[in-house]
Amino acid sequence: MLCTKDIERIKADWRACVWSHTLTDVQATQLLPTIQIASVPAGGYIWRRGDTSDHWVGMVSGSMKLCSTSPAGKSVTYTGMAYGWIGEDGIVSGGARNCDAVALIDAVIAKMPAAVFLKLLEENPAFNRFVMRQMSERTQQFMELTAFEKMLDPVAKVARSLGALFNPWFFPPHSLELKVTQAEVADFCNMSRSRVSIALKQLEREGLVKVAYSGTTVVDLDGLRRYAEV
Repeated sequence: MLCTKDIERIKADWRACVWSHTLTDVQATQLLPTIQIASVPAGGYIWRRGDTSDHWVGMVSGSMKLCSTSPAGKSVTYTGMAYGWIGEDGIVSGGARNCDAVALIDAVIAKMPAAVFLKLLEENPAFNRFVMRQMSERTQQFMELTAFEKMLDPVAKVARSLGALFNPWFFPPHSLELKVTQAEVADFCNMSRSRVSIALKQLEREGLVKVAYSGTTVVDLDGLRRYAEV
């Protein structure tokens, strides 16, 4: 549970947000009181499939995945994110959430009400351009992750999937430490834990990551993002 001081500290640091430059001081003053800050435990739902798209959600800390689970219990992960804002597609289309958003580790999120988001989108051209660019980047990311699934070997798939978690467009990462277990990385990559373990050891030997009990630290983000490029 976040205390009042934690919430005040997070809001005071809002200028670190990648889209903060699009707002005037007046807009920022009006916006901040509408932002809600909440904590989500590891494995907890940020939203569920079918929920109303009533907030634009920012990852203040932690990481998450977008996924779906079939009635038979089979799960598929579409993408993940360590930082940034997500959920604009449902707000823009006016539709319900079309997948689950789940915290991979204990996370803190910021929630902008949909009405505020749409008002900024309509009245602020710079914010509008940022959101349009982000939606384009997200589409490109989904296409890349689909290609990783079909075309890459296990080591390359883990490398590129980890690199996708830290997209500097969504949020310039202030930490490259991914505090998730290998089982959670396996879930994100749609791979077995044993294959992910082998892949991480190979990437560590190549100097791209450092693997520890507490999680995985990215040593060479560009190297991961370009791994196995032709």
